[in-house]
Amino acid sequence: MKDRQIHTVGPQPRVPIVSAVLHWFAIPAIVYLRSGFGYSYLSPKSVFLAFSWATVLFAIYAWMEPGAWQTYWALTSFGIGAVILYGSQLLFAVWSETRKTGEHDFFSGTSHILRLPGLTHLKSTSKAETVIQLWIEPFVVLVVATMLRGFFAERLLSKWLLLVAVSMWCKEFINYWYDIRHLKKQKDVFADAEETMAGNPSEENLPTPSGKGRKPRDKRPRANGSAKDDEEERRFAEVLRLMPPYDLQQAEQNYRALMKGCHPDPNDASAANTQRAALLNDAIEFFRSRSSS
Repeated sequence: MKDRQIHTVGPQPRVPIVSAVLHWFAIPAIVYLRSGFGYSYLSPKSVFLAFSWATVLFAIYAWMEPGAWQTYWALTSFGIGAVILYGSQLLFAVWSETRKTGEHDFFSGTSHILRLPGLTHLKSTSKAETVIQLWIEPFVVLVVATMLRGFFAERLLSKWLLLVAVSMWCKEFINYWYDIRHLKKQKDVFADAEETMAGNPSEENLPTPSGKGRKPRDKRPRANGSAKDDEEERRFAEVLRLMPPYDLQQAEQNYRALMKGCHPDPNDASAANTQRAALLNDAIEFFRSRSSS
């Protein structure tokens, strides 16, 4: 599963025990089928590292015990290959994080199927990736398990792959369901914010206090540019539909969601969409610069 060991904002598809079990069964096949995982998708690392250690010990036993290798060579070779691929992916993810070039934490990897000639144009389509991960990849594993049993009379690895195929489907279905729920919650937040903003009168319509009977107030001098920054912050927060206190992670999340509806490339390149996209870009750059400063 896309488990995390700390609480964060965003979709966290975790089911106690079931999460770790599905991860333990599914990842050995997934590392063969995909590349470029996000760091969090490789979690829970402790579960698969335990699997890796057990696989290494079993490989040593199969190699050293007389007659054991002939029985377990296919299962052992598959497990050792998965351990090597998983370790390399984990090291690559850590290296990418240190260079600030890592994928999104919840990125589940690019399927090798999308690297085939004629299918590379589907890489940017999330729907195609979902179909491949939810249906095609488990079906591929199922076909391989059937071929091993039918044509090569291999029993142990074929049974393992049958269980892996079922686990992969269950795992990706849970991920898919949590993504749907996360998008629904996000839309609800936007809808609530719009209703709140529509229900409150604007500042221009509020009556101006007369100030009668009050003692004149000494104004402290503001630092240069602070009033302008506060005004820009409020304006850009409204553009990104943020509620105080403003958080860069929530700003990035809202920016991606709002940009999908007005980006001029996938939608019509109208002047309104182009202007809206430019305003969203200005807003997110403002909060990024505030965070880095």
